Amino acid sequence: MSENTRRNSSRKTVSWRTRLPVIAVVVVAAAAVTAAVTGAAKPLPGMRVVPGGHWVYNSVLQAAFHLDGGTAGIDAQAAVPGDQGSQVVQGDTNGYVVGDSRISRFGKSDLTAGPAVAPPSKEVPLGLETAGGPYLVYRQAGQVVRLGDPSATMSAGGPISDAVATADGTVWLLRAGSGLICRLDQGADRVTSCPVVLPAGHTGSLTVVGDQPHFVDTTDATLRAVGTGGLGDAVSMGLAPSANLRPAANDVSGRVPLLDQQTNRLYLVDPAPKPQKPVAVQLPAGQYDGPVAGGSVVALVDRSSGTLLTFDGTGKQADAKPIPPGAGTSRLDRGEDSQVYVEGGQGTHVLVVGKDGKVTDVPVVPPPVNKPDQPAPGQPAPPQPGTLPPVEQRGTGDAAPKPDVNAGNKPGPARTPEKPAKPAKPPAPPAVPASPPGAPPSVSATGGAGSATVSWGAAAANRATVTSYQISWSGGSKTVGGGTRQASIPGLSNGTRYTFTVVAVNKAGTGPGASASATPAASASAPGLTATYRNGGASLSWTQPDLGGGQLVNYLVTGTGQAQQTVSGTTATYSGLAAGKSYTFTVRAVTKTPDGETRNGATASKSITVPAQSVSISRGAKTSSSNCSKDCYQVNVSMTGFEANTKYDIQLSSSSNNNVQTESTTTNASGSANYNQLDYDVAGETIYVQVIAPDGTIVKSNSITWK
Repeated sequence: MSENTRRNSSRKTVSWRTRLPVIAVVVVAAAAVTAAVTGAAKPLPGMRVVPGGHWVYNSVLQAAFHLDGGTAGIDAQAAVPGDQGSQVVQGDTNGYVVGDSRISRFGKSDLTAGPAVAPPSKEVPLGLETAGGPYLVYRQAGQVVRLGDPSATMSAGGPISDAVATADGTVWLLRAGSGLICRLDQGADRVTSCPVVLPAGHTGSLTVVGDQPHFVDTTDATLRAVGTGGLGDAVSMGLAPSANLRPAANDVSGRVPLLDQQTNRLYLVDPAPKPQKPVAVQLPAGQYDGPVAGGSVVALVDRSSGTLLTFDGTGKQADAKPIPPGAGTSRLDRGEDSQVYVEGGQGTHVLVVGKDGKVTDVPVVPPPVNKPDQPAPGQPAPPQPGTLPPVEQRGTGDAAPKPDVNAGNKPGPARTPEKPAKPAKPPAPPAVPASPPGAPPSVSATGGAGSATVSWGAAAANRATVTSYQISWSGGSKTVGGGTRQASIPGLSNGTRYTFTVVAVNKAGTGPGASASATPAASASAPGLTATYRNGGASLSWTQPDLGGGQLVNYLVTGTGQAQQTVSGTTATYSGLAAGKSYTFTVRAVTKTPDGETRNGATASKSITVPAQSVSISRGAKTSSSNCSKDCYQVNVSMTGFEANTKYDIQLSSSSNNNVQTESTTTNASGSANYNQLDYDVAGETIYVQVIAPDGTIVKSNSITWK
């Protein structure tokens, strides 16, 4: 193999993340030649080599600064105009200062700023530093910007709730509210495909485990690998399902960090097919952002106390450090070197999280100039030509006399030492401009009937009054005043889960969003009810109503003066009702919404009156029989309010004969009967009828005088 072939082969194996800028390579080569010729061993004073690390933006100094994560020091800077709160993302050869009004490019080799372009949205994007990028993901606008050459702006087809990237440059996007996971291949100018469809009603977030994208399903608390063929097998996370679970973008020591913002717990979940029990860490009370994982460390920021907390892969706390005070909202990032960085809102301080989890506070100031005559740290500076060494101070506090420059000439009086001049007052720092508001805290959403109610806390104003809040969801958006903390969202579909994102707006722009999800559901409508009197009781039946997007639990049935019944079917009966009384019966459905709320539906009611038992007689048509021939007439008997389909004895009596004749009849389904087979012929007698039930109960009729 020739020398040229070996060089080309070695270049192919260099990672895109560790490739040095061209100018730096040329300088290194020149330094090597000089060392070989002259025997020099130390590097050339003018050489600039920027190692892997993280760029931050100091808006006060209007410059981007590079931090070496290994030394926790500033080693390069580039003067770049930008907005307060700007973030810096980097590619192979360029860095980009990304604000809400402009995106400014600068070269990583010459550290010179280039032209600026306008961003597609004022929202704070998610930056992804990966092969073929960097990318900016504007989640609410549903757009992805690829910076570099060539650049491209691509639509994701709707708002994005999550995005992650793998080492090969593939970006995976979770479209909010649509249940689709889409992919963007390296170099593509549009979203390549949406190969994954989530199970109906399931929500969650994306993460990367071992460079493989995974879906954290918060609906059933499972973890599934994501691929071009869809979702892999579900692995239980060993946790209770909760919409408040928030994963880091990547694993830490093979486990997935999850923050439960409601219970203030950090979980480290094993993604293996046969997982170990998750590690649970109870955090102090607070409002947490994160988690962000870097190598074997996971970091969280407590906004309420202004503290950065770090933990190792076993859940053991490694460090806790206060975030230096300053205007704006601090940002928690994972650098190109996979270390975690927390930069203040103005970028004047950065907390660097080491590989052991220990935190170092680094002021973002210009790096020192390495001059050959510069003393080592902690050593006194050598005397400069034409100056005198410092005068030693006496124990009394008086200054020693200065050496006489005329020594050797004629003696003269000692000079009175001059008082040192007061140091000049440092210039006042530049005024800090307003920046976009912080993310609204405590966002929550509750589903209603075809609607939802979204609530939130006041966002940090960041030196400019919050003028409005914007709520967005799949299919719409709404803007309310800056003093509003709640909004009703009508016109939603019952049974469909919606994710609502709230952002605050002031004169400096739009801040980051915070989200909550809810599923609208209505109470069930009234069932179609039928009530029928039968056999001394009531028979009820009904049809299933519209459940309003919920799931049927049971029906509640009531009757006047009767015990409530809980039934799962569509029929019910009540017995032992009192004759002659009216009863009102009600039926309503009980449902459970997709969010787990129990609701009572509309009530259907029907009333019935139980007929009183009565027997009446009257003289009927002329007739004759073996014992009734002269002036013989039928005795008509009318019965109501008796047991249905029941046989009763009918006994005819007179004032002179208690049992003139006894026959029987059977009531119909309504408990009524008409009988005319009895007859009578003795004028002047008073007659009546007694109806005798099978249990011996007697109901007497009216009496009439026979003519």
